[in-house]
Amino acid sequence: EGRPNVMDSIKNGQIQLIINTSIGRKTSEDAAKLRRSAISCNIPYSTTISAARAMTEAIRALQTNLLDVKALQDYYTRGDR
Repeated sequence: EGRPNVMDSIKNGQIQLIINTSIGRKTSEDAAKLRRSAISCNIPYSTTISAARAMTEAIRALQTNLLDVKALQDYYTRGDR
């Protein structure tokens, strides 16, 4: 309600992560607008506490460890079959 609001903050690059656990008809309309803005601005968006927790753990891991990328086949050897 009113301006500036969260949508303005998203557009201005002031929001880096959105956790939105809404209930009800009006809030679901607002949530759809919020979700569209998050997607268009490439902002991580979560609708559950468990997903938000997983996101924060992943962010923390990326901040403290180097990311090691491997092909799926590298995790298995011929002897594992």
